[in-house]
Amino acid sequence: MADDDAIIRGTPLDEAHWVGPLTLPSFLHDVTTRHAEREALVFDDPLREGATVRWTYADLAREARRVTKALLAASLAKGARVGILMSNRPEAVAAFFGATAAGAVVIPMSTFSTPAELAHLISHSDTAVLLIQSRMRQRDFVADVVALCPEAGAAPADGEPAAVWSPAFPSLRRVVALGLDAPAGSVVPWEAFLEAGNPVGDDLARALGASIHPSDEGLIIYSSGTTSLPKGVLHNHRAPTLQFWNQAHNFGRHEESRLWTALPMFWTAGLCTAMGATLAAGGCWVMQEVFDPGQALALIARERITEAYALPHQTAAMEEHPDWAGADLSSLRSVYGTMAFARHPTVTNPDPTWRFPVGYGLSETCANVSSHLSTAPLEEQRASAGPLLPGNELRVVDPDTGRSLGPGENGELAVKGPTLMEHYVKVSREECFDEQGFFHTGDAGFYDEQGNLHWTGRRTEMIKTGMANVSPSELEVTMRACRPVKLARVIGMPDPRLGQVVVMCVTVKEGESTSEEEIKAFLRERVAAYKVPKRVLFFEEGEIPMTSSATKVRDPELLALVEAKLAEQPSA
Repeated sequence: MADDDAIIRGTPLDEAHWVGPLTLPSFLHDVTTRHAEREALVFDDPLREGATVRWTYADLAREARRVTKALLAASLAKGARVGILMSNRPEAVAAFFGATAAGAVVIPMSTFSTPAELAHLISHSDTAVLLIQSRMRQRDFVADVVALCPEAGAAPADGEPAAVWSPAFPSLRRVVALGLDAPAGSVVPWEAFLEAGNPVGDDLARALGASIHPSDEGLIIYSSGTTSLPKGVLHNHRAPTLQFWNQAHNFGRHEESRLWTALPMFWTAGLCTAMGATLAAGGCWVMQEVFDPGQALALIARERITEAYALPHQTAAMEEHPDWAGADLSSLRSVYGTMAFARHPTVTNPDPTWRFPVGYGLSETCANVSSHLSTAPLEEQRASAGPLLPGNELRVVDPDTGRSLGPGENGELAVKGPTLMEHYVKVSREECFDEQGFFHTGDAGFYDEQGNLHWTGRRTEMIKTGMANVSPSELEVTMRACRPVKLARVIGMPDPRLGQVVVMCVTVKEGESTSEEEIKAFLRERVAAYKVPKRVLFFEEGEIPMTSSATKVRDPELLALVEAKLAEQPSA
């Protein structure tokens, strides 16, 4: 098959009638003008002793403009890098849009970062201005930054600007902290920073924002890893804004949508699917700084949430919480099928046409490449990751020969399209893309005759048992429907006869019980016999080693634990 014949394409981008302006400043201007008096953001602020903060779209526009003017007053040059180390909070959204309107490339930084990881983010991204919050729960971010960069803790000389000059971070010039009442060395309080921008005219700020083009660099997302330092993914302005519009459309959001989520803005799910897509629809984002199941239930009830956007383990934690049965969740509309919210006794009026839109994406594409609509029938949602989004292209490549594969042939997914990254930070484009401009994802999958994408797992994680390939991800996703199981992780262990055998590591929910044979029986009804694990090992809560964000398993450490358990518990 000729390579061009093997490329499948989404509909032309110009047919996506729901897409609006494609720079971050023009996006914000559009939504805040159309929805000025509507509520945009709600947050119970720990830095204000839990007081509820409510911003309208007009408030968001005003506060973002203040950030723009403050950065211009600090002589920020177009293209300079601005790091944002903040949790989900209104000021983080204002900082995000305000910095990009000043011409900056914005870097949402993980609040889960250890000090060493934070040092890597600041240094590797060439951050010039760092906007942080002073503390979050037990973390003191000002102390962390000063410990990494003692120059930031040194008081400026009388009459001198609060500049930072650090050989360890040669690009860093200014650190600003929300929640400080007075300067901490050269770390400037948030309000003082904003007030310094007052002399800058609004006309200048508007003109700079209007001068930005969709092709201008605007965003760096750092992808989390389990065994290496995160990679910086550089995007232009079109990538996140197009995702905002697309996902508002795919999720069926509208002006009356009230979304709750604790997913952070340094992940594409929090940035694009939660924050951006909700604002694109004119809805309201009810923010939670750090996930807590009891607080989440209280927010959903109090704020009359219509869509709760949570990871599976977060939903499970809410269902297991003592407040679950008594919570008033009757406002929820965007629920479906057998999800926990659909089972709640107060959820009696869900939207019968809505289902969570299944899709496929990655940080390198700023979220989704393919997706179903929320109105797609359940059988279609279960069958694939949906058609390509407008403007996207897909090849499936034989990883051994480089040959392009046809419908139904499993290989490595290679993608290209309007939200594909410019390149990795400090990596040339030639190292990121093939000669046709496709990014090879490292994911395995195929496309069908209808042009739907099917993801079958990480190519590098495929377990080769006998002559068959087994996808750990397929089994892990299947186990989400096994009620007693809280966490399942599948790994391949060496075997002299088969090459590898499939081993499943399981943590059981509190108050539940199951056995190895029950797990195997559950899977035999749902997957091919050769995919059923040879062994199922049980681990106590917290025993499976996770990353600091508690979203990924540390496989090398888990491998050592599995080896020890297998030695203690040889198969019969």
